[in-house]
Amino acid sequence: MKNIYILDDHPIITEGIAQLLSNNQQYQITAGHHDSELYNYLNDHTPDLLIIDYEIQDKTALDVITYLQKKGMNIPQLIYTMHTEFWIIKLLIKAEVAGIVTKNDKIEEIEKAIHNILHEGNKYYSPTALNVVLSIMGDHSTEKSITYTPSPRENEIIQMLSCGLTSDEIAHKLNLSKNTIDTMRKNILLKSGATNVSHLMRIAFLKGWITE
Repeated sequence: MKNIYILDDHPIITEGIAQLLSNNQQYQITAGHHDSELYNYLNDHTPDLLIIDYEIQDKTALDVITYLQKKGMNIPQLIYTMHTEFWIIKLLIKAEVAGIVTKNDKIEEIEKAIHNILHEGNKYYSPTALNVVLSIMGDHSTEKSITYTPSPRENEIIQMLSCGLTSDEIAHKLNLSKNTIDTMRKNILLKSGATNVSHLMRIAFLKGWITE
């Protein structure tokens, strides 16, 4: 029997996945709604697979992955997320997660992912996630032709934007006004040729401005 731990801060999600897998006698399901619950569980158990939402309250799946790495725990992770942004998918790929299924896909994709990961030893990307992966591998000649290089302060802001911080949050961290941050954001977009923050993140990854 394979032990699967589901971490999502929305009980309806954990219950839905547990219900989906309830008819399969190969799996024993445990669920938690906060990262601390998972960490306590890992003190005494080693599941065969973790199914993790990308956002868990004030943390992300990447925080959980970092924790596992520090503890030397080689547990496959299947990320189940509503996010389809280019930079998030690329971060997950770089973190070498075992699979990605988006909440835009049919929930049955989770079963396919689990089978591929646990029984075939393969990575699995759902159709929506795969489309993003393929776009990452596509032609990026326009982005690569950009000659702009951000200043240390601009790069600091880009890093924070990649973590999902708002202008207010960035201003607080840097001890600057929100208006100053908004102005710097606009200047970064203008200098980089990005049309919006999502486009900026795409450029930032391709140019190597974001490394983590």
